[in-house]
Amino acid sequence: MQGKKFTGLALLGALCVVLSGCHGTGIEMAGFGSSIDSRDLGRGYGGGAKLELNPIDWISVDGRASYIRFADTKVNMIPLEAAGLLNFPMAGERIVPYIGAGAGYYLFEGSETDLQDQVGFFPLAGLEIGLWRVSLLAEARWLFLQTDVESARGELRNLREAEVDGLGINLGVLFRF
Repeated sequence: MQGKKFTGLALLGALCVVLSGCHGTGIEMAGFGSSIDSRDLGRGYGGGAKLELNPIDWISVDGRASYIRFADTKVNMIPLEAAGLLNFPMAGERIVPYIGAGAGYYLFEGSETDLQDQVGFFPLAGLEIGLWRVSLLAEARWLFLQTDVESARGELRNLREAEVDGLGINLGVLFRF
Protein backbone atom coordinates (compact mmCIF):
# COMPACT_ATOMS: atom_id res chain seq x y z
CA MET A 1 0.00 0.00 0.00
CA GLN A 2 2.89 2.39 0.76
CA GLY A 3 4.12 2.07 -2.85
CA LYS A 4 0.68 3.03 -4.18
CA LYS A 5 0.56 6.10 -1.93
CA PHE A 6 4.02 7.20 -3.01
CA THR A 7 3.19 6.69 -6.70
CA GLY A 8 -0.06 8.66 -6.36
CA LEU A 9 1.62 11.53 -4.53
CA ALA A 10 4.45 11.58 -7.09
CA LEU A 11 1.91 11.79 -9.94
CA LEU A 12 0.10 14.67 -8.23
CA GLY A 13 3.41 16.47 -7.68
CA ALA A 14 4.37 15.99 -11.33
CA LEU A 15 0.99 17.38 -12.42
CA CYS A 16 1.53 20.48 -10.28
CA VAL A 17 5.03 21.00 -11.71
CA VAL A 18 3.74 20.69 -15.28
CA LEU A 19 0.85 23.05 -14.60
CA SER A 20 3.09 25.59 -12.88
CA GLY A 21 4.67 26.31 -16.26
CA CYS A 22 1.48 28.16 -17.24
CA HIS A 23 1.81 31.92 -17.45
CA GLY A 24 -1.19 33.87 -16.25
CA THR A 25 -2.83 35.90 -13.59
CA GLY A 26 -1.90 33.92 -10.51
CA ILE A 27 -1.35 30.98 -8.24
CA GLU A 28 -3.62 30.12 -5.34
CA MET A 29 -3.14 27.66 -2.49
CA ALA A 30 -5.88 26.48 -0.15
CA GLY A 31 -6.34 24.33 2.90
CA PHE A 32 -9.80 22.93 3.50
CA GLY A 33 -11.93 20.69 5.65
CA SER A 34 -13.92 18.02 3.82
CA SER A 35 -16.98 15.89 4.35
CA ILE A 36 -18.60 13.32 2.11
CA ASP A 37 -21.80 11.36 2.55
CA SER A 38 -20.97 8.10 0.78
CA ARG A 39 -23.63 5.58 -0.15
CA ASP A 40 -21.86 2.46 1.23
CA LEU A 41 -19.04 3.81 3.43
CA GLY A 42 -21.18 6.26 5.41
CA ARG A 43 -20.21 9.80 6.35
CA GLY A 44 -16.53 10.68 6.11
CA TYR A 45 -14.58 13.68 7.39
CA GLY A 46 -11.08 14.97 6.78
CA GLY A 47 -9.14 17.70 5.08
CA GLY A 48 -6.85 18.55 2.25
CA ALA A 49 -4.95 21.10 0.24
CA LYS A 50 -5.03 22.35 -3.32
CA LEU A 51 -2.82 24.31 -5.67
CA GLU A 52 -4.74 26.32 -8.28
CA LEU A 53 -3.29 28.02 -11.34
CA ASN A 54 -5.17 30.78 -13.19
CA PRO A 55 -3.78 31.25 -16.71
CA ILE A 56 -6.61 33.74 -17.32
CA ASP A 57 -9.33 35.19 -15.05
CA TRP A 58 -12.06 32.90 -16.37
CA ILE A 59 -10.22 29.58 -16.42
CA SER A 60 -8.18 27.75 -13.80
CA VAL A 61 -6.85 24.27 -13.09
CA ASP A 62 -6.04 22.74 -9.75
CA GLY A 63 -4.38 19.73 -8.17
CA ARG A 64 -5.70 18.44 -4.83
CA ALA A 65 -4.67 15.94 -2.17
CA SER A 66 -6.98 15.00 0.71
CA TYR A 67 -7.50 12.52 3.52
CA ILE A 68 -11.01 11.30 4.45
CA ARG A 69 -11.82 9.00 7.38
CA PHE A 70 -15.03 6.94 7.32
CA ALA A 71 -15.26 6.07 11.03
CA ASP A 72 -18.30 3.75 10.84
CA THR A 73 -16.67 1.40 8.32
CA LYS A 74 -13.06 2.05 9.50
CA VAL A 75 -11.93 2.99 5.99
CA ASN A 76 -9.53 5.79 5.03
CA MET A 77 -9.63 7.33 1.55
CA ILE A 78 -6.82 9.40 0.06
CA PRO A 79 -8.05 11.31 -3.02
CA LEU A 80 -5.44 12.65 -5.47
CA GLU A 81 -7.36 14.85 -7.89
CA ALA A 82 -7.15 17.41 -10.68
CA ALA A 83 -9.95 19.74 -11.78
CA GLY A 84 -10.67 22.30 -14.49
CA LEU A 85 -12.72 25.32 -13.41
CA LEU A 86 -14.70 28.05 -15.14
CA ASN A 87 -14.64 31.20 -12.97
CA PHE A 88 -17.12 34.09 -12.94
CA PRO A 89 -15.30 36.99 -11.17
CA MET A 90 -17.61 39.64 -9.68
CA ALA A 91 -17.21 42.76 -7.50
CA GLY A 92 -13.61 43.38 -8.48
CA GLU A 93 -12.75 39.70 -8.03
CA ARG A 94 -13.79 39.75 -4.37
CA ILE A 95 -16.56 37.27 -5.13
CA VAL A 96 -15.77 34.43 -7.53
CA PRO A 97 -18.39 31.75 -8.15
CA TYR A 98 -17.14 28.81 -10.24
CA ILE A 99 -18.16 25.51 -11.74
CA GLY A 100 -15.98 22.70 -12.93
CA ALA A 101 -15.24 19.03 -13.25
CA GLY A 102 -12.39 16.79 -12.29
CA ALA A 103 -11.03 13.29 -11.94
CA GLY A 104 -8.94 11.57 -9.35
CA TYR A 105 -7.23 8.45 -8.19
CA TYR A 106 -8.61 7.25 -4.86
CA LEU A 107 -6.44 5.18 -2.52
CA PHE A 108 -8.18 3.10 0.17
CA GLU A 109 -6.93 1.54 3.36
CA GLY A 110 -8.90 -0.05 6.17
CA SER A 111 -8.41 -2.17 9.25
CA GLU A 112 -11.34 -4.50 8.47
CA THR A 113 -11.76 -3.93 4.75
CA ASP A 114 -9.57 -4.19 1.65
CA LEU A 115 -10.91 -1.98 -1.14
CA GLN A 116 -9.42 -1.68 -4.62
CA ASP A 117 -7.85 1.72 -5.40
CA GLN A 118 -9.89 3.31 -8.16
CA VAL A 119 -10.39 6.24 -10.56
CA GLY A 120 -13.43 8.49 -10.02
CA PHE A 121 -14.98 11.68 -11.40
CA PHE A 122 -16.78 14.71 -10.00
CA PRO A 123 -18.62 17.88 -11.06
CA LEU A 124 -18.41 20.77 -8.60
CA ALA A 125 -19.67 24.27 -7.89
CA GLY A 126 -17.97 26.68 -5.54
CA LEU A 127 -17.58 30.21 -4.27
CA GLU A 128 -14.59 32.25 -3.13
CA ILE A 129 -15.26 35.35 -1.02
CA GLY A 130 -12.43 37.54 0.11
CA LEU A 131 -10.24 40.56 0.14
CA TRP A 132 -7.01 41.01 -1.72
CA ARG A 133 -4.87 37.90 -1.05
CA VAL A 134 -7.02 35.81 1.34
CA SER A 135 -10.43 34.30 0.61
CA LEU A 136 -12.91 31.91 2.15
CA LEU A 137 -13.64 28.88 0.00
CA ALA A 138 -16.84 26.81 -0.12
CA GLU A 139 -17.65 24.13 -2.67
CA ALA A 140 -20.11 21.31 -3.20
CA ARG A 141 -19.39 18.32 -5.41
CA TRP A 142 -20.79 14.95 -6.33
CA LEU A 143 -18.30 12.08 -6.41
CA PHE A 144 -18.90 9.25 -8.90
CA LEU A 145 -16.83 6.34 -7.56
CA GLN A 146 -17.30 2.59 -7.29
CA THR A 147 -14.68 0.17 -6.07
CA ASP A 148 -14.31 -3.57 -5.67
CA VAL A 149 -14.40 -5.01 -2.17
CA GLU A 150 -11.54 -7.52 -2.12
CA SER A 151 -12.18 -8.64 1.47
CA ALA A 152 -14.24 -7.25 4.31
CA ARG A 153 -15.43 -7.77 7.86
CA GLY A 154 -17.98 -5.67 9.64
CA GLU A 155 -20.55 -3.58 7.78
CA LEU A 156 -19.12 -4.19 4.28
CA ARG A 157 -18.71 -8.00 4.54
CA ASN A 158 -21.62 -8.79 2.19
CA LEU A 159 -20.58 -6.37 -0.57
CA ARG A 160 -18.60 -7.26 -3.68
CA GLU A 161 -18.62 -3.67 -4.89
CA ALA A 162 -18.82 -0.53 -2.75
CA GLU A 163 -20.49 2.61 -4.05
CA VAL A 164 -18.56 5.56 -2.67
CA ASP A 165 -20.79 7.97 -4.66
CA GLY A 166 -21.97 10.90 -2.62
CA LEU A 167 -22.25 14.60 -1.93
CA GLY A 168 -19.08 16.25 -0.68
CA ILE A 169 -18.53 19.67 0.89
CA ASN A 170 -15.19 21.49 1.18
CA LEU A 171 -14.76 24.61 3.36
CA GLY A 172 -11.44 26.39 3.72
CA VAL A 173 -9.11 29.34 3.35
CA LEU A 174 -7.43 30.28 0.07
CA PHE A 175 -4.26 32.36 -0.37
CA ARG A 176 -3.40 34.16 -3.63
CA PHE A 177 0.21 34.73 -4.77
